[in-house]
Amino acid sequence: MKNVKHRLLFPMQAKGNVGKSLEIATRACWLSERGIEWQGFDLDADNRTLSRLFPGEVQLVPMAGRADDQDELVSILKKVTAKPVTIVDARAHLDGVLRTALQATRFFNLAKQLNIGVTVTMFPLDDVDVMTNLDELCQFCGSQVEYIVVKNPARAARTKMFDGSPLDDELKALGATIITLPLLSEIVKMNLAYLETKHERGIPFNEAIGSDELGLDIMARGMLQDWTGQMFNQYDRIAGRLLPTAEAEKIKPKAAPALGEAPRARRGAKVNFAQ
Repeated sequence: MKNVKHRLLFPMQAKGNVGKSLEIATRACWLSERGIEWQGFDLDADNRTLSRLFPGEVQLVPMAGRADDQDELVSILKKVTAKPVTIVDARAHLDGVLRTALQATRFFNLAKQLNIGVTVTMFPLDDVDVMTNLDELCQFCGSQVEYIVVKNPARAARTKMFDGSPLDDELKALGATIITLPLLSEIVKMNLAYLETKHERGIPFNEAIGSDELGLDIMARGMLQDWTGQMFNQYDRIAGRLLPTAEAEKIKPKAAPALGEAPRARRGAKVNFAQ
């Protein structure tokens, strides 16, 4: 699709605890930092990661994988054209209901007519069931979506079953791109958890980095800035798969969020002018 006017992004696989919410939350920070208007739907009532971090942009729509969840999913699909970018954080084992909703609404056909680009994220693991599930999703979506393969060393140090496999080759033929979630330090995680407990709310990564008032530990702040910068660089590189066409064309590689207010020295303030 040459002229994408709206972009829908979601993970669609059965396995949980692979880093889906972490990647989506980081991508939401990137969208906000790049000035992209977006909306989100959090389908995970247990973790509520996305809706907790971005209460202004994200609606919590609890789902448990029942057949009656389909109506809620259809309602979400109808709202995709309300913003340039729509991101969905789907809990584990919702892939079947998602596929049913997409098929029942003939959504891929509608997306083509309405210039909606659809991007699916996949998280490979060295697990036969996971690989089979990803194969099923690939067969279901075919060339009607764009694919981002997310490798997460924290959950899978290596992906031998995927690398060089027929599924890997098939996805490459479909234009899939690969990004990697760098390991996020436990020090950073603990300090962020403390900060959220202290302030009694979710705190996105870019806010934690850029706000002096929040008081994130300076060492954790620097490590989080470095981690976020690595992710943002990858998102900038694949902006065409994450954004509508017009917005993607404006993206240029930029730095991660700054560490609050940089200290400034007054010119000549510490110079000895006495003769």
